[in-house]
Amino acid sequence: MADGMSPEQARAALDRAAQVSRRVESRARSMKAYSLVNAAAWAVSILAFGFIESIPVRLVVWLALLVLPLVGVVSWYRRQPVTAVSPPRPRGGWVIYSWTMMVVYAIAVIVGQVADLYGEPLYWVPAAVVVAAPLTILALRLPRA
Repeated sequence: MADGMSPEQARAALDRAAQVSRRVESRARSMKAYSLVNAAAWAVSILAFGFIESIPVRLVVWLALLVLPLVGVVSWYRRQPVTAVSPPRPRGGWVIYSWTMMVVYAIAVIVGQVADLYGEPLYWVPAAVVVAAPLTILALRLPRA
């Protein structure tokens, strides 16, 4: 061979390339999980907000329900062995989904407080579903690797 690579070395290089490719694809799929975990964390946190009347307890539970899953998923995501140099973005980008979720969350909390709907499952359960919808849609729209 002109470059001095033996057939065994070439096979080993191809095997390493295939392994890296599988890792990159796994990382792309993990973005779906990342989005779904965030959606679930925000949905559960709004349920806690709507069903816990004590403000100090509500704040502690609310923060725990948001912070713990988010810290866990971010630390897991950062430990992924490889990433694509420029992963494909969903149409519209991630920002629009995140901002939509935060605006819907704020509106649901404000309406729940103003209308004094604490403990009303007919309000808070649909609110949780609507809050989780943008990030769930993002996860479903992420391109396959």
